[in-house]
Amino acid sequence: MEKRLKQSLGIDVSKLNLSLSLGFLTDKLVKEFNSHPDVPNDMLGYKKLLNWLKKSIDPSVELLVVMEATGVYHQGIAHYLYSHGYGVCVMQSGRVKRYAQSLDQRSKTDALDSRMLSMLGLERTIRLWQPPSKELQQLKALSRERSSLLKDRTMENNRQGAIASSVYSNAKALKRHKNRLKLLNAQIEMIEEEMKGLISKNEVLERKIGFMMSIPGISFISAATVVGETLGFESITNAKQLASYAGYDVVLRESGNFKGKTRISKKGNSHIRAGLHMPSMTCVRCNPTLKQFYNRLKPKKAKPLVALVAVQRKLLILMYTLWKNEEVYDAGFETKKQQKHKALAARDNKLITQLVS
Repeated sequence: MEKRLKQSLGIDVSKLNLSLSLGFLTDKLVKEFNSHPDVPNDMLGYKKLLNWLKKSIDPSVELLVVMEATGVYHQGIAHYLYSHGYGVCVMQSGRVKRYAQSLDQRSKTDALDSRMLSMLGLERTIRLWQPPSKELQQLKALSRERSSLLKDRTMENNRQGAIASSVYSNAKALKRHKNRLKLLNAQIEMIEEEMKGLISKNEVLERKIGFMMSIPGISFISAATVVGETLGFESITNAKQLASYAGYDVVLRESGNFKGKTRISKKGNSHIRAGLHMPSMTCVRCNPTLKQFYNRLKPKKAKPLVALVAVQRKLLILMYTLWKNEEVYDAGFETKKQQKHKALAARDNKLITQLVS
């Protein structure tokens, strides 16, 4: 019997069902796959899956469970399998898509997607998923709710302005719009207070958000939004990955005589980009480091907004750095860094001169 080196369970998650494919990598570097009929995406389906795994896997080889992040629908099975001691990996959709494009696979079905995820687990070294804390999950939910209410408030403001400017304006309709605006403002304020109360109960979270708020132009809501949307940067390992996660990664398309323009991909978390728009406008006025960075880029760009987006990207990475290193923002850091480089260059030049003479 061939020895199994790795085993991986691929789960294609939808709202109602889970499509399953169990893959094995043998000592002859041959991949074998076992499929199972779809199971419901509920506790009954989870138990059926667990019973099948116990009968099918090799207990002497660690099992890796690979699934794609699908909003909230993957959370139930991810937490369930993690609680039973299995290694779970929740992949971002962009990375899964790029891997799928590398395969010679023209069709797309749930069964094929689950097999592709299983194959991904067999071929690649993947970082394991850790369940975020309850506070971070609640913070993300509150941030999303606040974002939704802000959009509703903008629409109500526009409608109210249209009614007030109309020749045939209706006083009763205008009053109803004002009441709705009053309710929305009250709910937004309530959510913000709830976010503050939630963070104040967690000493570590409160301290780390304080480091981010030390940046001139970053408010509590801005810092809490970024932390909530990244779940405390739990799946982020470097600045490049963070930029890609938020959709700030720069892409360029050129082919033959066609010369495209560089732009951000926007294939990432739009809530982070929306949350950093107003803080970036504040930073280019009151933050000495980012103001200098913006003024240097602005003349080189066709539109000032392009330079502002670059500020947002730099601001996000700066927030991540302060969170990770647990440091307070130092406005003179860039100046000190440049002076250090100049001093090192001068020392190297002096050594070269001495060696030549």
